[in-house]
Amino acid sequence: DHPCYRRAAGLYGPPDGEYEDNLFRFALFSLAAAEAPLVLEIDGSTYGQDVLFICNDWQTGILPVYLLYKYKMHRTYENARSMIVIHNINYQGKYSKEHFPVDSFLHLPAGLAGADLQGEDMHLGPDCINLLAGGIRTADRVLTVSPNYAMEIQSPEGGCGLHDLLCQRGGELRLAGILNGISDEWSPATDPHIARNFRLSDFEAGKAECKLALQKELGLGEDPGACLIGFCGRLCYQKGLSLIMGCIEWLMQGQPNRCQVILMGKGEPCWASALSAAEGRYRGRVCGYVGFD
Repeated sequence: DHPCYRRAAGLYGPPDGEYEDNLFRFALFSLAAAEAPLVLEIDGSTYGQDVLFICNDWQTGILPVYLLYKYKMHRTYENARSMIVIHNINYQGKYSKEHFPVDSFLHLPAGLAGADLQGEDMHLGPDCINLLAGGIRTADRVLTVSPNYAMEIQSPEGGCGLHDLLCQRGGELRLAGILNGISDEWSPATDPHIARNFRLSDFEAGKAECKLALQKELGLGEDPGACLIGFCGRLCYQKGLSLIMGCIEWLMQGQPNRCQVILMGKGEPCWASALSAAEGRYRGRVCGYVGFD
């Protein structure tokens, strides 16, 4: 209910930056998550101390640090464990120690937690708090979105400055990857959100009908023979938008509607503008949707 979470620009900040009080917002959120099992009554009782905290990315990277220095040092959550999940190593939550002291701002023992939160940055230099690094150092397990990504982030090219730390956690057998994917229980035979349900026995007719319905909904040419290419993800350079947008002109060559492209996501304003521009140039062949629906 804190007013800092009620912001018109979304959870993290405006498209071209972040809220100035994000460190406060996510530190408070992490503390609330740590307190919840102790104080919230569910079905007539609190959950208790024997819990596993699953922390996603830098926004909750400080939770394992709080768990270690605020709780376990004072004989609370002694049997609790924490796990941090890295979806994108490029986003680490870096802030100035001078502006946000570990002791007076985060209320952690600077002599102990300061070393775990220590980071480096091209602009901040050593005057840097790194929330993701703190989570990696203090969590009981570190997970990523695939086994390949777990290997990639241990390299200098893929670790974004944290590869040595991640190699150390990997050497301790505390780093692993679990492959993302469609939930095993999803089935086109029962999905209520598609135009026609289908099974193995009629999948060709079912997919064709769903394809035509999608083309109609998005204003694309209703051509059953068109090659329909889709992208859904964060609009940023790291996700390959420069490669995708560079191919649009080539994909649009040839017979009308024989290749169609659907691009959907949120992220950097420059790529959102590029999506809109591509849709405007190739109306009926390209759909550029900024958002997730």
